[in-house]
Amino acid sequence: MSTGLTLIYGVMRLSNFAHGEYYMLGGYALYFTVVGSGLPPILCLPVAILGGVAVGFSVERVIIRDTYTKVMARPLEYAMLGTMMVSALLVNLAVQVFGPFVHSTPPFIAGSVQVFQVTLSFDRVVAGAVSVASLIFVYYLVQTTKTGRAWRAVAQNRAGAIVSGISISHVNLLAYGTGAGLAGLCGALLTPIYGVWPSIGWTPLVLSFVIIVLGGLGSIKGAFVGSLIVGLTHSFVAGYWSPAYADVTMYLVMLAVLLIKPTGLFGQKG
Repeated sequence: MSTGLTLIYGVMRLSNFAHGEYYMLGGYALYFTVVGSGLPPILCLPVAILGGVAVGFSVERVIIRDTYTKVMARPLEYAMLGTMMVSALLVNLAVQVFGPFVHSTPPFIAGSVQVFQVTLSFDRVVAGAVSVASLIFVYYLVQTTKTGRAWRAVAQNRAGAIVSGISISHVNLLAYGTGAGLAGLCGALLTPIYGVWPSIGWTPLVLSFVIIVLGGLGSIKGAFVGSLIVGLTHSFVAGYWSPAYADVTMYLVMLAVLLIKPTGLFGQKG
């Protein structure tokens, strides 16, 4: 989820406050697909990805595109407020359509596995494996494909990319849709573990912002390393000290890193 958020920021320079709701919609997409089709949840993951991409495309086309195709005084503020509006709209629509109750799907794979002294459910193993696979896919997409080269060009020099013949509208649409699809996949992967309800997206959104600020805004490598730092810090403090201090410690780590390196671990000035 953090990788999708940092991809959107890196290409579009946009703080996407609706990202948590794409997570929520991915969870609902998995739930209703499993209920409606009777298929195993793991086979329904593509529906969550496509759902996130479709909603992302729609939001980019209707709300965000005006910020870089029309002349306006404060385009970044407009985009920020627009994604906040989308967030509130989707949460309230979910309450009205799906209800305020928690929904969950059957596990991807029943049972658990013992790793040293830690017992992990197979759901968590599946979530971790698919996450790693999706990160490898995004890295390959960014580094080796024509679309990835266009993303990097726009992120580095937007004016130069336009002069080179790159369509900013096309690049932004694909970047935003891909980021939303990754958030939808994240929501689907964690639905068998935590369930899904209308306001579930707030916590992963906040964690994602902490991670990309810690790792460096716009850095995919920073999102990966930052997520490991945040996840391990949160788990160790909650397991060996107290869950009440886990969030506080996570924010203290972020502040400590920013005091030493204000751009984040892998961020760049500018």
